Amino acid sequence: MAIQNNPKLSLFFVQYKGEYMPRGFHFGRVRKRPYTSEYFRLSAIVFKPLLESKVGSYIIHSERLSEQHRFFELIELSGECKIMQFTIEGKKFQIGLVQDDKSASNKLYITCPCCQRKRQHIYAVKSAYACRECLGLKYLTQSERYRDRLMRKIRKKRKALWGNDWPDVNNMFVHTEYWPKPKGIHWNTFEKAKAEINLLERQYWPQVELFLNKQFGI
Repeated sequence: MAIQNNPKLSLFFVQYKGEYMPRGFHFGRVRKRPYTSEYFRLSAIVFKPLLESKVGSYIIHSERLSEQHRFFELIELSGECKIMQFTIEGKKFQIGLVQDDKSASNKLYITCPCCQRKRQHIYAVKSAYACRECLGLKYLTQSERYRDRLMRKIRKKRKALWGNDWPDVNNMFVHTEYWPKPKGIHWNTFEKAKAEINLLERQYWPQVELFLNKQFGI
């Protein structure tokens, strides 16, 4: 493909290390931020039945975990607190089960073996369990561009109003201005919700236009 000799094609391709790639692709760039979605997550609510269980050996059924990450001993300290004790690469990691008696739901927390803070989630890494802060993990949404955040917000509000199965609910090329009112919702509530979506859609498309102008010189 003689891209270098074709002015029209050069608008859509850029040369990188002797190769041509579409403009806007992050070819050759190394991603440095680790994300929570890359690691297995333990959620506190899953372990709530252990509060009434007997001490002993237990297993977490997941193919994503190594054998050392799956097996743990449930122990009890002075009849007050129950602890899950994992042995990973010869080291013991203790995760406490702490119930919040002040809340109406008696919310359960698990403690991070590293910082000992109460958490709702901790993550499995190669040789340990730890919380997101201790591991320096980021959420995918923290790396979203403004236009991507707008798109996700629009789709979320569309689904909340019209449902997940509504035709074109994810199609950003279709405007919702003339979409009908769903059954079972008051007109005032519907008009307010639709106005919010229409406003977000009007904010979204200028961002797309800026992106296209920047990447392709359109």
